[in-house]
Amino acid sequence: MKKSMLFGGLIAGVGLLTLSVAQSQTTTGTAPKVKVGPTVAAKANSPGPSAAAKNQSQKSSVGKGATSVNASTPSSYWTDMVDIDDDGTVEDNQFLWDAQRGILYTYREDDFTCANGKPESGNILMAIYAKGNQAGKPVGYGWYVVGLNAGQCGVAKAGTFGCKFDASGNYTECGAAVVNEKTGEVDVTIVK
Repeated sequence: MKKSMLFGGLIAGVGLLTLSVAQSQTTTGTAPKVKVGPTVAAKANSPGPSAAAKNQSQKSSVGKGATSVNASTPSSYWTDMVDIDDDGTVEDNQFLWDAQRGILYTYREDDFTCANGKPESGNILMAIYAKGNQAGKPVGYGWYVVGLNAGQCGVAKAGTFGCKFDASGNYTECGAAVVNEKTGEVDVTIVK
């Protein structure tokens, strides 16, 4: 009798673990895909405003809500019309060059693709590592986060999701993502 109760308890425990993992995957979902075009690498090599840039000033942050980042010190800020995602459409981007960290941040409201292939729109914060960055990353590496509302892209509750990418724009890690305010980088939790 004790063996069957122990075995039944073990099966129930495995069932709860499986349910918990399934719920975690449903809640966290997979990160939306944002195309990282060759313009990103070019910006990493020259992280200053173009001749057409507007609204040049000093700011301490860029973005909105969970898709925002604070610079290490007041930093160069500007807006510019750039095709960051290489989709043929020039978007209005906000830029913040944190020279101390060696990271160029860009924020925009734009389109992205959910893991299920459904197109959506929302807030996108991207970071691009420039030469001499404190993290020691290769020039052109970076990350992005997308803010999702509950139900958007099939996520049960609102959150930020994103990917890290290499200098060619290839994703290296994707999942639930949170901006680390101390480093200006992103922490990605990969759901398996």
